[in-house]
Amino acid sequence: MQLISFAQSHRGVIRSKNEDALLALPEQGIWVVADGMGAHSGGDYASAQVIEVVKQQLLKRTRNAPLYLTLISAFEDANKQVFDYSQLHMQGKTMGSTAVALVLDGPDFYFIWVGDSRGYLFRNNQLEQQTRDHSRINLLLDTGVITSAQAASHPLRHEVVRAIGVKRQVQVEVMHGKRHAQDIFLLCSDGLTQKLSDFEIEVSLSATNIHSAGKVLMHSVLSRGAGDNVTCILVKQGE
Repeated sequence: MQLISFAQSHRGVIRSKNEDALLALPEQGIWVVADGMGAHSGGDYASAQVIEVVKQQLLKRTRNAPLYLTLISAFEDANKQVFDYSQLHMQGKTMGSTAVALVLDGPDFYFIWVGDSRGYLFRNNQLEQQTRDHSRINLLLDTGVITSAQAASHPLRHEVVRAIGVKRQVQVEVMHGKRHAQDIFLLCSDGLTQKLSDFEIEVSLSATNIHSAGKVLMHSVLSRGAGDNVTCILVKQGE
């Protein structure tokens, strides 16, 4: 099935540098968004390392190895490399990156992620988040400490509990589904979802042209101030 993709990253209007990184390999059916943790040292190094390790793992991959397992291994290896770097060169200061990958392999799709970079599926004019944020808020929601209404304005709503490079070990999460004709997949850093609601994203994806939809999403975020770096990848499946 034919694939059309859009990929763009921007530092935003406030940050002096872009600590997001992306990888688009449509010929291999792989896309990755990595969001360096801006509040910590070396966020740009961490996100770039995620992308670099994914590339290295793909080069070493044997022909019959499942692609999604290669991505899991890459995230785990990147975690070790970023963590070791922080211990050796950053006096143990915390540094890290969230990450989300999309793998299209035959009739299947996989989202692989750590942290709050997100993966969505737009199907039959409806947008559904496929990933679940590894965030403090979701832990509080799961335990009933706060309600959904309280979560929207909670001071810990942007705190992640998993990220690549922060701890010696990382737990990578995976979801799997079957592809349909005309599916649109969205990968993004939280710079996008901090400014746009799921409904606003859904409306933007109703555009027939995937590149127009991507530009609308990026413009909408930037026009609202974009206090964070923002990265957006869209992948549309043709007939």
